Amino acid sequence: MTTLVAPGTPTELRGAGLNSDTSRAIGAWRGDPDWVLDWRAQAWAAWETIPMPTPTTEGWRRTNLRILALDKVHAISDAVAHVTSRADLPASLQKAIDTGFDHGAVLVQENGTTILTEVDTQLAGTGVIVCDIHEAIHRYPELVRAHLGTLVPPRWQPGMPSNAGKFEALNAAFFNGGTFVYVPKNTTVSLPVRSLVYQSDADAAFFPRSLIIVDENARLTYLDEYTSVNTASPDAPPVFGSAVVEIIIKDGGRVDYTSIQEWSLSTAGFLTQRASLGNNASCNWVAVVLGGMYTRGTADVLLQGKGTRADMLGLAFGEGTQVFDFHTLQDHQSPFTDSDQLYKTAMRDRAHLIYEGLINIRTGSYGSNGYQANRNVLLSDTAKADSIPMLEISDNDVLCTHGSSVGPIDQMHVYYLLTRGLPRPVAERLVIQGFFEPVIERIAVDDLKDRVRAAVDRKIGEQG
Repeated sequence: MTTLVAPGTPTELRGAGLNSDTSRAIGAWRGDPDWVLDWRAQAWAAWETIPMPTPTTEGWRRTNLRILALDKVHAISDAVAHVTSRADLPASLQKAIDTGFDHGAVLVQENGTTILTEVDTQLAGTGVIVCDIHEAIHRYPELVRAHLGTLVPPRWQPGMPSNAGKFEALNAAFFNGGTFVYVPKNTTVSLPVRSLVYQSDADAAFFPRSLIIVDENARLTYLDEYTSVNTASPDAPPVFGSAVVEIIIKDGGRVDYTSIQEWSLSTAGFLTQRASLGNNASCNWVAVVLGGMYTRGTADVLLQGKGTRADMLGLAFGEGTQVFDFHTLQDHQSPFTDSDQLYKTAMRDRAHLIYEGLINIRTGSYGSNGYQANRNVLLSDTAKADSIPMLEISDNDVLCTHGSSVGPIDQMHVYYLLTRGLPRPVAERLVIQGFFEPVIERIAVDDLKDRVRAAVDRKIGEQG
């Protein structure tokens, strides 16, 4: 399959700000069909009419959006040249890609442009599609149109306290880049499909939008990674972006989804991920968040069919003045659905964790089980964690449990290791690794466990 290569960015788009003219110009440059152009216009109208969240807005009361400098953000970067092999990638991306395990497919994007696509020949022969979202719009229009925006539409106001759709609308208006994956019925993708989104232009925003469709009784393992560059000057505005991922799992399907965010410490970004599950479908979801000056992470699972199960796992390690603002939703919409969530974080220095999670048992969802836990370790007296787990139950014959904890590292564990001759930094490192291990162990693929352990270990190592 020949990859469609994005044309060079028009001169008039370079340096353009966030406005309706630029949104239309991006659509024209990408050759969007009319329905996508209309979609972008609806999204811009939503962005303009949805109020900017303030400290009095429910779900945003602990959030400081004054760090954003949207008036200084460029909407798009210059297009980056396509390469034909990993050897032609920049050294930093080669290092990120070469992690020692095999992939069924790899897609690398820089500044919204797909620069490398590798799909195993045997995998392509099964009818599995892996390409960027713009290529999919042109080559598979009916498939994309039937699913794009069904979970996160241009105006997304689901009535939950976690999000009013403001920045999701901005993504829809300016989306540029993102991955499309389709797995046909009764097809098992045995090797992981991997997507790496890299923002190397500190002056431009990033707006990737990904769509993953797993058809009936199909299986997919997907690794989704995000990195960005540091700004050139400490006085420069933060790198800004809003990413959206929609995962549609049809009856009997299963997705093992691992997301790793390692944005630079000069990036303020929004990452919204939503999955819907049909009858007897299942999802094992692990979110690893290590980077970013400010990260607003929204992770929702919609348990729409009977007998569905979703495991939602997350870990974050904060340093300096990093802020992690997490919002999760376990939305039980049918009988006999199960969800199990465990989020663990470690905060050091003046890092701040904000967590709001909701289990919603809707009317008619009898026989369902929901569990939610948020565990936070503070490694410094100046670190902070605010945790708010919530339940909304509208039916009987259900089992729901939630809880959270915030506290310092267990010094008895550290002391035990000190008595075995380990220096304190090494002892604390092992305790932190052990704290995260219950999350990592629940990743379905062993190779991905090692990938996440390595990412966490790098973060801990940065602390000296």
